[in-house]
Amino acid sequence: MSIDYQERYERSMVQKTRILMVLHGVLFTAFFFISSIATASGPLIGDMEISGLHSIGKGELLSLLDILPGEPVDAETLRSGIKRAFLKGIFEDIAVEIIEGEKAKAVIHVKERDYIQRIDIRGDSALSKKTIKALFFLKEGQILMCDMLEKAVEDLKPRIATLGFPHVMVRTEIERLKEPYRIAIRLQIDTGEPERLKKINISGAEYEIISVMKLSEGDVYNRESLKTDIERIRTYYKKKKHFKPVVGPYTFADGVLSLSVYPGKRLEISVEGNDAVSTKNLMKEMPFFEAEDFSDDIVEEAMQRVLALYHTKGYPFAQIAPVTTSKDDLILLTFFIFEGQQVKIRKINFSGNTLPEASLKEIMSLKEGKIYNPDILDSDRETLVNFYSSLGYLSAAIGEFQTRHEEGNQAMDIFVKISEGLKTSIERVDIIGAKVVSEEELRKIIALKPGDAYNEIDIFDARFRVVEYYNLKGFSDAAVLAKREIEGQKARITYQIQEGEIVLFGQAIITGNHQTNYTVVKRELLQQEGTPFNYSILSKERQKLYKLGLFSDIDSETLDSVDGRKDVLIRLREGNAGAVELSLGYAEYEQYRGVLDIGYRNFFGMNRQASVRFELSSLEKRYVLQYYEPWFLGYPIHFRTYILGEDKEEINVDTRETRYQLTRNAINAGFEKNISDSVKAELYYEFSLVNTFDVQPDIVLSREDTGTLVISGFRFGVIYDTRDNPFNPSKGILSGISIKATSPVFFSETDFFKLIFYGNVYQKISGGLVLAASLRGGLAQGYFETDELPIVERFFLGGRTTVRGYIQDDLGPKGEDDTPIGGNAFLMENLELRIAVTESIGLVAFLDGGNVWLKMNEMSLNDFKFTTGLGLRYSTPVGPVRVDYGHKLQREKGESAGEVHFSIGHAF
Repeated sequence: MSIDYQERYERSMVQKTRILMVLHGVLFTAFFFISSIATASGPLIGDMEISGLHSIGKGELLSLLDILPGEPVDAETLRSGIKRAFLKGIFEDIAVEIIEGEKAKAVIHVKERDYIQRIDIRGDSALSKKTIKALFFLKEGQILMCDMLEKAVEDLKPRIATLGFPHVMVRTEIERLKEPYRIAIRLQIDTGEPERLKKINISGAEYEIISVMKLSEGDVYNRESLKTDIERIRTYYKKKKHFKPVVGPYTFADGVLSLSVYPGKRLEISVEGNDAVSTKNLMKEMPFFEAEDFSDDIVEEAMQRVLALYHTKGYPFAQIAPVTTSKDDLILLTFFIFEGQQVKIRKINFSGNTLPEASLKEIMSLKEGKIYNPDILDSDRETLVNFYSSLGYLSAAIGEFQTRHEEGNQAMDIFVKISEGLKTSIERVDIIGAKVVSEEELRKIIALKPGDAYNEIDIFDARFRVVEYYNLKGFSDAAVLAKREIEGQKARITYQIQEGEIVLFGQAIITGNHQTNYTVVKRELLQQEGTPFNYSILSKERQKLYKLGLFSDIDSETLDSVDGRKDVLIRLREGNAGAVELSLGYAEYEQYRGVLDIGYRNFFGMNRQASVRFELSSLEKRYVLQYYEPWFLGYPIHFRTYILGEDKEEINVDTRETRYQLTRNAINAGFEKNISDSVKAELYYEFSLVNTFDVQPDIVLSREDTGTLVISGFRFGVIYDTRDNPFNPSKGILSGISIKATSPVFFSETDFFKLIFYGNVYQKISGGLVLAASLRGGLAQGYFETDELPIVERFFLGGRTTVRGYIQDDLGPKGEDDTPIGGNAFLMENLELRIAVTESIGLVAFLDGGNVWLKMNEMSLNDFKFTTGLGLRYSTPVGPVRVDYGHKLQREKGESAGEVHFSIGHAF
């Protein structure tokens, strides 16, 4: 039906006002019925009626359409809202009808696009279902749009043909599932007769090359496998020092594959005369195989790279002489090296300077007493020029560095001649064009004042700070130009500002969250509609969303500004919310151990997480069932509960004799609150039923050490964490304190207070060198009828994560039979120097110390026991696998000299 605008306007004079907007695909037609009494902003919305909506909530749809109860709506608002809603990518049609009456009513009908719930593979196929799904363009969890299915099928056929099945037949069916807009795609695949390799002919190379290939006669002619084989042949020849092998072209006809192979020339490189630098390191500088070519220019490049390497080692007089001989397809290249003497810098002399020599030497890379490298003379000269310029000496000139080396002497003197010239300072700083931000405020940001040294870097940094400040206030198009006028030694700086128009945040349009509830994403967003637009907020939002662990990819796109507001389109790609992990390992205490983790982190689409963990070793059987609620009752407070069951045996590592055994069943539940990005507080209720038995008589201190015992109480803790990586930190701090209190009020059969504190500091010194330090301690005290804490609550030290060099739990008070009995107080320190040898391998030097005391009043630093040692690390995604040897520094009679420890993860 087609109605012109004049007819609609006349009809509106006698009918009630009606607005109908229908948008199909990209095109839409708007019907407006505007009464003579309608306001410019449109009627106020009263009732709502929504039909056809399934994948998102009504609140999200109304927010996108910008239709709110009690708020006015007009045609332009609806038009923008419908465009915004279509950016979600899930709608096929949207129709909005506004019916005026005593209260306007919004009638909204939507039709969603089909969502692919699953893809079923059927038929007679020589390929696995997994392979076909990987080849198929459409994926489960994807929206089906327009003619995508037809295109996906046409794309699938040649992909399967490439794998050796050119006669493949593909048929499709769509099954509509019970849930609205959810479909299943059935692929009926008949791969048919495959093409097979009847014969393989290799020309231009030895027939043995067939042994390098995975494809063989009789196999299906898989072009993807052939590409892999071609690359494998190239690699084979490169390993045999052929620097430019050519594999191909190839032909396939009547089952016969003909492949041309030319190995290329073989290059053998040798080095003579090198002592200071190993041949292996020199070979790393050879560019021939990287460039896949051999020429005089590349030989020259190799010489320069080798010379540069020698210069970094302090051999400035090294000389290289290449000799090349050729025979058939073999090139022999020999580098004859005269290394000369290693030279160190004795003295750096300055002339013409008024600035302190110590300041000039500090900024130079060349240092007195260090090796001399002629390649950094120019960079040091440029550094001095920039340094003088930063202090306002714009005409300063640094002469070419002069060097003096006495024959037979390993020392080099460097002479630097400086002409400083006059110093230029800032006479005045002007600001023009500022309207929204006061000049006084801008001057604080610029932080340049008369009398300051003229410095281009400071001027540029000030300009950047002003732009950043305007961006924070929503002026995303603000431009700042810094102009300079220099007369003599006086400079006038003018900052010319074009503020532009303020831009505010519009709405956030979230797409791709098919399994994740809109609320989960929305509550992580920092942008608020109507606040100043700021790109840095979008970056912080992405970080917060990634931390949820639900999304594999997050992209934020700002849309064109409308009425001074920018909508933000957030595209999400959901990852796999489920995980199954199995790990096996060995430790010196438990010996062989295995861990099975099964978890899911997005129950009901609300980021609720549950997991079960099973641990099994020669000494322990344990399971932990855990549930985590990130927003408790809609508040940003984390709720966590877990149930634990374990059967554990504590032993003497040397004799493998049992110290005691226990079974424990426990439930813990509590709340965690992020106070800031680095501070977290937690409060937990802990209840456990512990049965201790087979206890060595000499470690029994109270009746609670044997038999069944109920331990119940609350634990409060605060954690401060600024580490850059929780598994392998190179900088930051991890510290915390926790207080646990049990009481008969909570049905506990033992009553005590327990305090534990710790502080770990990590600091990267340089490159792969990290200094790590830790201080840990604990205090406990019983009350009422509890004189001694039960053995399961006492402190023990010794082992792979405490004081290395002592066996597990062996440090501290002992019973009559020399069995560790633990104590009510402990204090310990760990100091490590972590050295990265390669990306995967590292070394650690450590110093550990500490002790355990039976009572708090017995604590004394004089009782500290220290160990030192070395460790080897191999990095994995969950932390390093480590082997440590700790040596006792205060070895007592009868004790071993030290202990070897095996484990995963850092000691702290």
